[in-house]
Amino acid sequence: MVTRRPRLRVESLRSGDSSAPPSSFIPVESVKEEAYALTSIFRSLQMEIHIQSPSVKTLAPRGQEIPRTLPVFGDSDLVGGKIVVAQDCSQSGRVTVSIEGAFQYVSPKLGKHFASSPSTEDSKLRHVFFSSSTVIPLSASSETGGSRSALNIRDAFVATVRRVERRPSLPSLTSTSGTRSFSFGFQLPRSSRSGEELPPTFSFSALMEGGMRNRAFAENAEVSYRVTALWEANNGSGDRIFLEAPILFQPDTDFSSLDALSMQPASWLEMPLRAERPIPFRCAITLPSPAAFPRSGSIPYFVVFTTTPRSSSLAKEIASDATVTVSLIRRITVNALHSGLPPTPPPSPLRVSDDSGYQSPVTPTSMSSKLLKRVVKSAPPIMVRTPSQEIIDREPSSYVPPNIPPDMRHKPLPPPPSDALQPAKSFSETRTLQTDVSIGFPKRPRASRSDRNSSTESHTALPDGLYKGRMNLNKYMIPGIDWAGLTVKYYLEVSVLVGGDDVRARVPIRLC
Repeated sequence: MVTRRPRLRVESLRSGDSSAPPSSFIPVESVKEEAYALTSIFRSLQMEIHIQSPSVKTLAPRGQEIPRTLPVFGDSDLVGGKIVVAQDCSQSGRVTVSIEGAFQYVSPKLGKHFASSPSTEDSKLRHVFFSSSTVIPLSASSETGGSRSALNIRDAFVATVRRVERRPSLPSLTSTSGTRSFSFGFQLPRSSRSGEELPPTFSFSALMEGGMRNRAFAENAEVSYRVTALWEANNGSGDRIFLEAPILFQPDTDFSSLDALSMQPASWLEMPLRAERPIPFRCAITLPSPAAFPRSGSIPYFVVFTTTPRSSSLAKEIASDATVTVSLIRRITVNALHSGLPPTPPPSPLRVSDDSGYQSPVTPTSMSSKLLKRVVKSAPPIMVRTPSQEIIDREPSSYVPPNIPPDMRHKPLPPPPSDALQPAKSFSETRTLQTDVSIGFPKRPRASRSDRNSSTESHTALPDGLYKGRMNLNKYMIPGIDWAGLTVKYYLEVSVLVGGDDVRARVPIRLC
């Protein structure tokens, strides 16, 4: 008996059909409006930054030994979240939320470039190539109820356990004061010019040669992004609270296999070397096309020469006595006057809320907050300082440790460093990273197997000599950057010296 194959009937909903779609149906609009699932929280005593991201990564920031979880964003992602402010700070003042991308370069050779005053600061250059900010005015009129967030739930549990009354050592948020939150969002910039891309987050440190007295020196470079929140009082007291949240920008890159790195390129591009006067030979360098190479791979190249007109005696002389030099050159250019910062967008829609359900899915404190949320209902919280906070507060605490001298008890702290107060610096540096030198052209070009049975003209068109080389790269090298006001470019500089004649060329390449 032959059974009939089942058929699947698909019918579209007509306009007059009153039947509802299945419960599992999710419209496209709701997916677009859905927030990112992961939330990273950065805390201080009286402020929090909640950043929602599509992914997170655990690493130790520069200068810190303890790793922490940082949000990761791509090309088309929206950097957004919430700013949570304690009620005693939300009655007046303003909060400035900013996002910035900065390039930092540390090298002893910078002291020679900025010869105004030789100091340690002269060897450090910090250039902000992207910045955007929004200002949130605060007033008591838009006060919310006694809401709570993860800022005080954990401390409320501590207060219920510790029945012994004592004076708090740090400013606290009372259970009746609550908190206020403000949403923000920043769109990462996109350039309309071809080849211009926002640089990814990276950190580079290497030991270089050629310093003072030919000594080795350390060279450091990094591209970092951060979201900052600055609360400032408007009563003229100068009180302020500053909190920083580092983020990672890792755009999607083309997939590259390690096995494919060892394969021969499909196409090659030949570029001639130029001479200052007419000479009886021509030289050229051949590179893969396109000339883009991963930093974990290498750069294969060929240097060839041909006598014009053909001369066997001159060809033998060049093949044995010529000096072939191939150098990898890096050029860093920072133009502070043309930083290319996009105009600050209008303030993002602000939404005052008492929502406090933001928990970090990857930190131990978030797991404890979930447990404490079930146990604690109401209790006066005691704020505990966390290692990730960075606060500058002029308001003296109600408790001062006895080991602090009297003249230092109420001394205000200096304001946080502002990049806008530092003078703009332009900088340009060209450095040779690697050099390959060969005496003569050790190989004679051969025709491919498909051309061996061809005419004699194809054999006579072959060069008289060939030098085959490969320059190994390092994955910790600075990637190529092309952004307004900041460029990091690489070149292959090739020269062939024959007697008193020198032919050379500088070919731009891209390291990704």
